[in-house]
Amino acid sequence: MTFQITSLRHRAGACGAALALTAAGAVPVSANEPAPTRAQAQYEVRFLTNMIDHHAMASQMAQICLVKAVHEELGTLCQQIITAQQQEIVTMQGWLQDWYGVSYAPEMTRGDMQRMERMSEMPGAEFEIAFLKSMIRHHWKAIVRASGCLDRAYHAELIQMCEDIIIAQANEIETMRTWLCQWYAICHYGPKGNVAATH
Repeated sequence: MTFQITSLRHRAGACGAALALTAAGAVPVSANEPAPTRAQAQYEVRFLTNMIDHHAMASQMAQICLVKAVHEELGTLCQQIITAQQQEIVTMQGWLQDWYGVSYAPEMTRGDMQRMERMSEMPGAEFEIAFLKSMIRHHWKAIVRASGCLDRAYHAELIQMCEDIIIAQANEIETMRTWLCQWYAICHYGPKGNVAATH
């Protein structure tokens, strides 16, 4: 998993450098202009609505964490997740409206709501383990989606956000994996729920 994350970080960094070079010699386009092809436009709308939902779920989980976390540093991370992802939700909603005339509010499934309710009822240590495992998997899904965005999105600002998502959430995954190991001896936890080894 570490190799995969490192590779995605490098890919995101390379994409950012390419965007900077392109922007330096490109003619600026209207901020409100939609993607030029139907396939790109459909992809961007689908990506943005899905990522808004995904970020909203992470924010809701992190809100529970603010109340339930035992370790102060986990509570701090949860507040950072809330702040960053809520800001990105607002930005993505604005792009949907500006580029495609789409007004979209986050949606959660009944199953998601039930999982969060169960998590909120767990005692401290049990909650932290469940939260860390769940957020590692959740972040990994965001990274996978954002890596596809690097190739398929049209708007430079969306591609830049996808790069930022990959780098920020890859770093947070490594932090949460470290805490799982240090605090609860659950080491080498992977995004699919596998544990390669335990101490």
